[in-house]
Amino acid sequence: MIFSSVHAVNCPYLYPKAIQTAFAWIAEHDVANMEVGTYEIQGKDIYAMVQNITTQPTEERRPEKHDLYLDIQYIISGTERMGYVPYTGKEEVLENPENKDVIFYKNLKNESFVDVTEGCYCIFFSNDIHRPGCAAKEPEAVRKVVVKMKESLL
Repeated sequence: MIFSSVHAVNCPYLYPKAIQTAFAWIAEHDVANMEVGTYEIQGKDIYAMVQNITTQPTEERRPEKHDLYLDIQYIISGTERMGYVPYTGKEEVLENPENKDVIFYKNLKNESFVDVTEGCYCIFFSNDIHRPGCAAKEPEAVRKVVVKMKESLL
């Protein structure tokens, strides 16, 4: 998991080209005013979902992980709390929907949380269980972009 902000001083190290492509797409588009929906960046290999959500109490959100796609969760406005715990393979599966790149978990131990604000982002890889959409305090409206990227591009 990576947590950072577009407002941070540039790091001397570059993200892999596919991740740079995703951030370039966000920077080149008026994501604050785009229609909610899914936008192809590189076909089904990299695509962006512009979303308006209302955060919920943590216990109402399900922790998840993906095997094929990584998530870049970029906050346009509002504050969203996101949970994270490294995947060990010993976690208790809640649901594993067939033909979907998502597995949901329950009863996680040692989950950490970060409040993600405007301009900040989290990158969750296939070994990262994450719980997006949580309320930092009270439920609030959040506008965000979730970029899905085939992890094999890295």
